[in-house]
Amino acid sequence: MAEELHRQRVLNFLTAFYGGDAAAALKCCDDDILCMVYMPVELFPYLGERRGKTAVAELLEVHEARFSRRRFDVKLMVADRNHAAVILDVAFTKRADGRVIQLTLGTFFTVRRGRITEMRTFMDTVDAIEQLSGLDLVGPLLREAGPALRPPKLKPAAPVARTK
Repeated sequence: MAEELHRQRVLNFLTAFYGGDAAAALKCCDDDILCMVYMPVELFPYLGERRGKTAVAELLEVHEARFSRRRFDVKLMVADRNHAAVILDVAFTKRADGRVIQLTLGTFFTVRRGRITEMRTFMDTVDAIEQLSGLDLVGPLLREAGPALRPPKLKPAAPVARTK
């Protein structure tokens, strides 16, 4: 029973958050929510570890200012007594140039007393920065440090004996 309530709370939050409804999103959150988006804070000072509904509200303000359209599609969700984990595809249309940023996120929620108390989001950082900046980060990196980044050549593995 709690699992279904947590699942619905998280879905309500995601719908409000990506729909730009700050009031509805904040109703889903605990006053002291921990909001953590794992991205370099040197580039994205509004991300990183933030606490409180104000942090969520500020993140929504940044999204509203930078993106004209936001949408999400839940690919997988699991929930238990106090947690929910979601894999979702998101798309943001940049106001500045109309480009669409598409990312896959993994977000992990803690829910207590019917409110989200913790939200931790992971994504492919390099892909996110490349899409947001419009710059190729990997190409120059491979040209500069390519051999050091490539995996070593391994010996072929011995065949696995089949048992009947």
